[in-house]
Amino acid sequence: MRRIILPGTFLLLVAALYFFWQHRFERSPEFPTCHLADLRAGISLSPDAEWNGPASRSALTLRADPARSGVATRLPLPIGKPVDFLHLRCQVSAHNLIPGKEIWQDGRAMIEWHSPGGGPDWENDPFGSAQFDQAGGMTEFVMRPERPPAIPVLRVENLGTSGEFTISTFEATVLRERMIWKIGRWILMVGWLAWALAWIRSRGKPGMVRSLLAAMVWLLMGVYFVVPGPWKCLRSFDTSFQIGEVATFRSDSTRSLSPLQSLPLNSHNLSPVPVKSVGKIPDKGDFTLRLKHYAENFRSVLHVFLLFGPTLAIACLVGRRSACSLAIILTLCVEAAQLSFGYGFDRVDVFDLACDGVGIAVALFVHRRLQRIFPRAVCS
Repeated sequence: MRRIILPGTFLLLVAALYFFWQHRFERSPEFPTCHLADLRAGISLSPDAEWNGPASRSALTLRADPARSGVATRLPLPIGKPVDFLHLRCQVSAHNLIPGKEIWQDGRAMIEWHSPGGGPDWENDPFGSAQFDQAGGMTEFVMRPERPPAIPVLRVENLGTSGEFTISTFEATVLRERMIWKIGRWILMVGWLAWALAWIRSRGKPGMVRSLLAAMVWLLMGVYFVVPGPWKCLRSFDTSFQIGEVATFRSDSTRSLSPLQSLPLNSHNLSPVPVKSVGKIPDKGDFTLRLKHYAENFRSVLHVFLLFGPTLAIACLVGRRSACSLAIILTLCVEAAQLSFGYGFDRVDVFDLACDGVGIAVALFVHRRLQRIFPRAVCS
């Protein structure tokens, strides 16, 4: 019977996680959804930037200027208040855009997060880029400032040596977290902790304290690397976030609202005159993602250590059998989450799985040696 209960409850918890995550956000009724057309009215663009198409289907294009190191423009969103979450739907493309010498010198779009009190410093948060003749598909995700709440401003740059960069779709909706998520996430954590505890106890009879500590290690790894994970931008699973009906700006309200005046920032910060590129932007996301980027040549070593530590800790607490099975489940869940969030799965991920397996094997080998040296302290 237990062979059926444990897999069944695992699937039930996955289904609950899917439901709570997809319904994590709802549209804030205080803010209508903002489109490119809402930014077009009453705003003067920087040189080398122009609006294309009718007002109802606006597109923004930046042409590279060989005489300059890059062209950029900024468009304040007609929100006017600091927010915690911003849902974006966007589509960017490039036409004959030859990138510069640096990898980041292409066409790119980002959200500037300004503190409510203003000031010259802000956070740059990229959400789209393209080069050569790329035509990106529609993407959507939830962006959030590192120091919430903050006021969002759209910045678009073309840092190529020639060519055009275009934003053909831009839709920004202010979100807030639903109560179902605020409460449900704690219910989920208790459920996953109870499941891990039951899994461990079904494979032996270690002490309850040791079993609980091992289950907590496994749960923390799941929260950190599976869901929500280490990513700064939050993505839905295979379908869109269920944020409810989306309101739009009325034409009369758009005319009456001056985005430049709606933001409590110094006017020189948001001037429509030419602005300079912000240059290279530090990698976003958790420390592990930044470390993975900077140590790209040591990717395999990082993946080995990713599973080595928790596997060894769980093995020392409750034994090799539970540690091995929980580590394998964790490894598969990490890759499944990345695939579900739209990050894809290719041969690099297969190599990552192999490195994770090496980390598990090394941890079990070290555990066996420790068990011989400290037989009373290390569980077998």
